Amino acid sequence: METTSTLLELKNVSKRFGGIHALKGIDFDVRLGEVHALVGENGAGKSTMMKILAGVIPDYEGTMLWQGQPVRLKNPRHALDLGIAMIHQELSVMPELTVAENIFLGRQPLKGGVIDWQRMFREAEGILAELGFSHINVRDNLERYPLGVHQLAEIARAITSGARLIIMDEPTSALSPMETQHLLELTRQLVEKGDKAVVYISHFLEEVTWVADRITVLRDGEKITTLDAKEADKQELVRLMLGKEAEFFEESYIGSREVDDVHEAAPPVLVVRGLSKPRAFEDVSFELHAGEILGLYGLIGSGHFELGEALYGLLKPSSGSMELAGNSLRGSPRKAIDRGVAYVPPSRRTGLFLEKPIYQNISLPWLAKISGFVPAVKKEVKVADEVIHRVGVRPPDPLKEVVFLSGGNQQKVAIARWLVELPKVFVVSEPTRGMDVGAKEEVMKILKEMSAAGVGVLLISSEPETILAAAERILVMAKGRIVEEFKDQSVSKEMLLAAAAGEMVEQTA
Repeated sequence: METTSTLLELKNVSKRFGGIHALKGIDFDVRLGEVHALVGENGAGKSTMMKILAGVIPDYEGTMLWQGQPVRLKNPRHALDLGIAMIHQELSVMPELTVAENIFLGRQPLKGGVIDWQRMFREAEGILAELGFSHINVRDNLERYPLGVHQLAEIARAITSGARLIIMDEPTSALSPMETQHLLELTRQLVEKGDKAVVYISHFLEEVTWVADRITVLRDGEKITTLDAKEADKQELVRLMLGKEAEFFEESYIGSREVDDVHEAAPPVLVVRGLSKPRAFEDVSFELHAGEILGLYGLIGSGHFELGEALYGLLKPSSGSMELAGNSLRGSPRKAIDRGVAYVPPSRRTGLFLEKPIYQNISLPWLAKISGFVPAVKKEVKVADEVIHRVGVRPPDPLKEVVFLSGGNQQKVAIARWLVELPKVFVVSEPTRGMDVGAKEEVMKILKEMSAAGVGVLLISSEPETILAAAERILVMAKGRIVEEFKDQSVSKEMLLAAAAGEMVEQTA
């Protein structure tokens, strides 16, 4: 629906963090009845700009207009009262509460001064049904569900807040393709009446060009352009974001005979046989060789993330075996590290101490070797400084708190931790979640360098592009089982999705 009624506008907005110029004279507007997408590399200024719109950052240069009137938001509560709600990429849900409580967090319906539980459950069920997720039990604690449902709860909370402007920061990063399509359709429905607007931030450019009316591109804190989505071309968007052409492809030739022969000639570094865990995965068997990047692909809820947790000792399998270089791998994360297993979880929020400086996040697993468990800041900083330069953390300041880094740079810190001493096996889940094309290429380069150094890399993801960008062999999981293997053949995104949905299994059965 086209409209010229401007709901929100930024004029010549700038923001500095010390010596870093995060935003430089930004002009930006959002119109009622539109979805305005914002794209750019990690560190381009998107998060800073959205935090200004959501009242998280009240101190900046320039002017904000809300319905034509100047406004200076004091905090997120002020923004919400005005009619601005934000869905953050790093979720703010409370897993120990029910799904319904998370949806109505801070605004539970009351009856006689106490929470009206039945009304809250009933309304939460209605909201999820409207979103297309009626199978979720709103009375269950949120922690029983995978990350995708956590994201849905946060999305539902923002949508039902009554806000006129909804800011969606990577809203589909933890959703399956079907869930993603539901959300995109709902986003269009939200603005159809012309009384609301959406700012949509995503690194998935297919989503952006499908859902948006206009697209604004940021690069290095500056606005490059705003264009109509119907005129936008994916390759052109990538060029505008990066200032160059990208090399991140969506179709790959998986494996090569020469490489596979080298891997298979040596004993596997990791052997998994008949591994099972009720409600997570069942009868999983595979081998991983030194120097190999093995992709493990599946839709949300397929069990591939839980398998990664089991390899690291976070989840105890009920049956089956795991062997690393011939030795049993069962035990705790500490034992896994000692035996040569490193792990990056799918959520940066659980894998990093965001309020701590970079150097502490990197040195934590190695304190005994660095300083005998006695804090030695100079030694820890020296160790961290070396690896953050190797992975290209920006800014490369080991004393900087991780919370102030962009999502892509936080992920680099999570990976850099395991470069202090190379593991035998590196289990990494969703290493490029929420990243732009350029940052994805940098992370893929790091994984390939680890592989070249002899590390066996198990790359776990629900993003086909990530798997196709690096894997030499691909296993596909569905409903807790490995259902397909791709090797020595051209593989496309569509083939992975079909296998994960069970289509290819039926064809080859």
